[in-house]
Amino acid sequence: MKKLIFISMIFIMCAFLFISFSDLSRDNNPESPASRDIVLEFVTYNGYGNNLYIDNVMTGIQKEYDITVTSVINIPYDTSYAFFPNGEDTISPQVTVTNIGRLAADSVKVYLSINFPEYIDSAFYLLMANSETVTPTFKKYTATVGTPMLIRAYTFFRADSNTVNDLFNQYSIILPGYRRNVLYEEFTSNASPACANNNPGLDEFVNLNIGSVCAIKYHLPLGSSGVDSFYLQNPVQNQIRWRYYYNQSVPYTIADGRNKVLIPYGDSSNLYTPYYQRLNYGTPVNITVQDENAGEDSVRALIKVNISSSLQQGNYRLRINAVERYIQSTAANGETNFFDVFREFYPDSSGIEVPRAAGNYEFSYTYYKQPYWIDSMLYTTVYIQNDDTKEIMNCAKSRNITLSNTENTRRGTSGQIRSEVLYSYSGKRETLIADSIQTALNLEMFEAYFPPLGWKVFNQDGFITFKQYSGVNGPSFGGTKSVIMNFFDYNFPGQRDSMYSKRYTGLLASDTVRFDYAYAQYSTNGYIDSLIVRISTDGGQTFPSEIFRKGGLNLATAPQTSQFFIPTNFTQWKTFSFPLSSFVDINNNSTNIIPGYSLNQNYPNPFNPATNINYEIPLRGTVSLIVYDMLGKETAVLVNEIQQAGKYSVSFNAGNLPSGVYFCTLKTEGFTDTKKMILLK
Repeated sequence: MKKLIFISMIFIMCAFLFISFSDLSRDNNPESPASRDIVLEFVTYNGYGNNLYIDNVMTGIQKEYDITVTSVINIPYDTSYAFFPNGEDTISPQVTVTNIGRLAADSVKVYLSINFPEYIDSAFYLLMANSETVTPTFKKYTATVGTPMLIRAYTFFRADSNTVNDLFNQYSIILPGYRRNVLYEEFTSNASPACANNNPGLDEFVNLNIGSVCAIKYHLPLGSSGVDSFYLQNPVQNQIRWRYYYNQSVPYTIADGRNKVLIPYGDSSNLYTPYYQRLNYGTPVNITVQDENAGEDSVRALIKVNISSSLQQGNYRLRINAVERYIQSTAANGETNFFDVFREFYPDSSGIEVPRAAGNYEFSYTYYKQPYWIDSMLYTTVYIQNDDTKEIMNCAKSRNITLSNTENTRRGTSGQIRSEVLYSYSGKRETLIADSIQTALNLEMFEAYFPPLGWKVFNQDGFITFKQYSGVNGPSFGGTKSVIMNFFDYNFPGQRDSMYSKRYTGLLASDTVRFDYAYAQYSTNGYIDSLIVRISTDGGQTFPSEIFRKGGLNLATAPQTSQFFIPTNFTQWKTFSFPLSSFVDINNNSTNIIPGYSLNQNYPNPFNPATNINYEIPLRGTVSLIVYDMLGKETAVLVNEIQQAGKYSVSFNAGNLPSGVYFCTLKTEGFTDTKKMILLK
């Protein structure tokens, strides 16, 4: 028995040494002159419509047999924080392993090492179906806070057709940190029936988790006739916080400045999902606050801030709030019990600047108690927020006032609290087409931390942008997560956000780029969102080539809806496929790159009786080139067919037409342009 164990250990060590050597060898090999590198740019323009989802971005060939590790899902890459400033942390590592081959695979082994040979473990799967994703959990690993971890996961399958993607490397380090509290900020109104229906569920959630949740409710008017008494007592600061999140609706709740809480609040999973998404991870910031009387009519808040590790680049602000835990009153919407009512910001809504350097800091602020505040229910809530990203680093309150008088509270239909909500899918998975694909499949499933290693997001306004979404997965490969652009709540039309892929290397002109996407347009016409995808061939410096441009109903994969769109089955997704040969040749010849759609002015103009019309299209599609007269009547159809990407020239002879003004219109999917032409005889 001991001999068998020894032999197994030798095999595992050899496997890791072999794959490590192979990986280094690949890094040192020059790129084939016939190959190219690309970077993808996903660009969205917000129209305050409905949600867009992206998943399973891939390039290359789908082999018959191909098993790969796609991510480590519970150890963040690069830097994360422990729940304590020093010592050790015990982790049960989990990875995602996907069968990205066309056929089922049997007898699949997965090996995991951390700081090899310090930690080695393995998992075994008798059968993995095509497109199936599994999540093995390995034996516990004790990580020392502050000690780097080189994580390597390796798959072994005898019939594997592609060994290039068998090894997954990740560098991680857990720095000193603290446990966090989670801040729930709600925008509500006493005039809103929807708030009356939802607030009891939120109140119960806060009461049950009073030790780890800070809650603040900002009150707002509803329409021109709606009046909210709490809003009238401090309209300016309630409005400032409302605009800080670009919010235009009630009820609206956001957790830690990052995660929207879905309605209805009576469904406990909507409240607990963002809670656990934040609570389960440490933070480099610890905050405590203590109130003391400063005379009969004032409160002095004594605040201590501990920063265990230097904060990343950002604009960090300490915000001090007077909050009233419970007020009994009457309102137009029928509410009588009001919890965690926002009273005032100190010294103002912009807060106090917080240093980024590690260290211990103390702040003190004395504020006046308004006569209509109930002293026994008053407390101070403080939080540190990065204004560049809106993320709350941590929060604290001066006391926990637990109240059992939460009337009409509701739970989920099962009566149980769930920490995460997932959707199940039915339907047939789509199989990749074999034609025109040459290099090994390279896949990003967005199952681990976001943005993935090598990816980046450009967020122009510091508000809503691309983020990971749990419970929704594209049809091409199994999983539970995707990327969402939350246009539904993005009430700042015209904003542009970009997501950049890692650099895909060694691709050929015959390779294909693919991704899954889902979108539903908002029911009222006019709220048009759009998605554009561009390709860079110079490492991401420029993106001259457009391969995808759709908006509104052209982008839609599901029926219009006025609800927060979540795709619930595979029929509400589409998969886009684009062969690189459509816009560039195998030798990386940039002269073949078509930067975008264009219709040039005809030449000569004026003309008699013939003229030339030139146009360019960056990708294959249906093209029509039609001439109309001044009354909009169709006079000539010059082109009406599917064309490959390229530059085109069409001759138009108007010998049988009278002199006058004519219009030439180029139409493709997602693009239309018109030029005026003058015929003089």
